[in-house]
Amino acid sequence: MKVAMIGWEYPPFKTGGLGTHCYGLTRGLADKNVDVDFYMPKTNKKAISDKDNLHIIEVGEASIYPYDRPEDSELEGNFFESVYRYNDLIVKKVNGKYDVIHCHDWLTMKAGVQLKEKLGVPLVVSVHSTEYDRSGWIYPNQWFIDIEKEGMEKADIIIAVSNFTKRILVEKYNIPEEKIHVVHNAVYRLGRGEKQDIVLFLGRLTIQKGPEFFLKAAKKILDHSDIKPTFVVAGKGEMLSRLINQSVDLGISQHIMFTGLLTEEEVEHIYRIARVYVMPSVSEPFGITALEAISAGTPVVVSKTAGVAEALTNCLRVDFWDVDEMANKIISLLKYDVLHSTISDEGEKECDLFTWDGVADETMQVYRGVI
Repeated sequence: MKVAMIGWEYPPFKTGGLGTHCYGLTRGLADKNVDVDFYMPKTNKKAISDKDNLHIIEVGEASIYPYDRPEDSELEGNFFESVYRYNDLIVKKVNGKYDVIHCHDWLTMKAGVQLKEKLGVPLVVSVHSTEYDRSGWIYPNQWFIDIEKEGMEKADIIIAVSNFTKRILVEKYNIPEEKIHVVHNAVYRLGRGEKQDIVLFLGRLTIQKGPEFFLKAAKKILDHSDIKPTFVVAGKGEMLSRLINQSVDLGISQHIMFTGLLTEEEVEHIYRIARVYVMPSVSEPFGITALEAISAGTPVVVSKTAGVAEALTNCLRVDFWDVDEMANKIISLLKYDVLHSTISDEGEKECDLFTWDGVADETMQVYRGVI
C-alpha cells in the first residue's frame, strides 16, 4: 500500500497537535510496511525520516501556520495567497501511483480534492479541528468553513479525532454520520519526574484554549485556600499581553509564570515536574497535551468540551466556564495525596491504550474500506 499524505507541519517543526499526530501516524504506518510520502512546506527546521519507506518531501515555502488567522484586511491577501499557492504546488508535485490520498485539516483540502481527480484514487480527510473550534465559536470565518465543507463533501471518508468532533461535522457541516470514522489520538510516554508545586497550562494562548479561565481559577485558589502553588502558563499566542494584564488586574501576578514558547525538551520537563495539568479549552477536538501530561504522571483537569474527555477515564472533568469547580478540582489534587496518586498511577496505565501503533491499525482499516 502506498499513501500520499499531505500535511503542513512535522517535527521538529510543529505548532500544535497536528504535527504530533502526523509524526506518530506516519511512523506507525511505516512500521506496518505502508509506503508513505509525506508532503509539507519547506521550513527552517528540516524534517528527517529514519525509515526507508517513509519519505518527507518538502514543497515550496509557507509563511503561515496551521492555526494562523487573517487578522485584518491588510494581511488577508498574503494569508489566502499562501494557502492557495501551497495547494497548487502540491497538486503539481504529487505524481505517480498511489493507492490513497490522505489530507490533514483545511490547509490541504483543496489539494486533496484536485489530486483525487488528477490521480483517480480515493481521498481520506482527517479533521483535527474545525473553524468553529479555532474561533472559540465566536464569529467563525466563512472562508475556512467553505473550504472545510467542500473537502469533507468530496472526501471518500473522513477521520475525526473524537466523537465530539464528529458531532460538529454532522450538525454544522451536514456530513452523513456513516461517512465519519473516529480515531482517537495517541501518545509517546514521557515518564515521571520529581513533582513540584506547579499547576500547568500549556498550549496556544488563544480564545479556543481558554487560558483566561485558568487565571480566574488560580485567583479562586489563591484567595480561598492556604495552598499557594506556582501557576505556569506555557505557550505563545495573541492573548499573551491580555493575559499578563489580567494576572495583574487579578492581583496574582507574583504567582503566575509566563514562559513563552518552550522547546521540546522544556515541554517534556515541565510535564514531568508539574503537579497538576489543566486544559480549560472552550472547544478542543481532542487534546493530546492531556495524554502527554498523564503519561508523565501528572493528573489532568480537562474541559468537558474536549475530545480527550470522552476517551480518558482517569481524569477530572469540568465545564470550562465553571472556574469555581475548576478551582475545587485543582485544590483536591493538590491537597489529597491519595486522589493525586490514584489518578496519576491509573492514568499512566491507561496510556497503554493510546498507542500510535493502534492509530496506524485503525487508519489502515479506513484505507482498506475505500481502496
